[in-house]
Amino acid sequence: MPTYETLFITPPTLSDDEERTTVETLAAIVTEGGGEFTANERMGRRRLAYPIRKFDDGVYTRFLYDAEIEVPKELERRIRLSDNVLRSLTVRLEDDWAAAAKVQAVKDAERRAEQAAEAARLAEEEAARAAEAAAAAPEAPTEEAVEAAPEPAADPAAESTEEAKPQEAASAEKEGE
Repeated sequence: MPTYETLFITPPTLSDDEERTTVETLAAIVTEGGGEFTANERMGRRRLAYPIRKFDDGVYTRFLYDAEIEVPKELERRIRLSDNVLRSLTVRLEDDWAAAAKVQAVKDAERRAEQAAEAARLAEEEAARAAEAAAAAPEAPTEEAVEAAPEPAADPAAESTEEAKPQEAASAEKEGE
């Protein structure tokens, strides 16, 4: 079976559910036609080189699949009928390019899985550190307790004696000279 690559751009205004539904609908065309996916990846939101239907950005999605000739024709027909796709391109890959693209797709999937696992591990460690810090820290007073606590009364006698000590020391030094 020949290998095909289809790249399409959806508007950035679609919600996640609408975008997911569009991608799943198009992927179903490939699988129902007897195609096998090597890659079905969302490449993310990117800036367009020029506005398309007054959009400056678009969400790119890439399909890499093996299928008979009828499948990409039907996929292109459905894409043209869809209002949720701004632009698309389907190419048939030569055998050597197809093999390289499949190997690269597998490597990319493994790399993304490793990154996701690393991110989950780091988040778990951060949550454990936060829990340890919360358990080790003394309980902070609540706002109500702070508001209810009486303010310490100012002792005018203590303030005057503290202010007088430096003055007495300065006058004692002058007398000693």
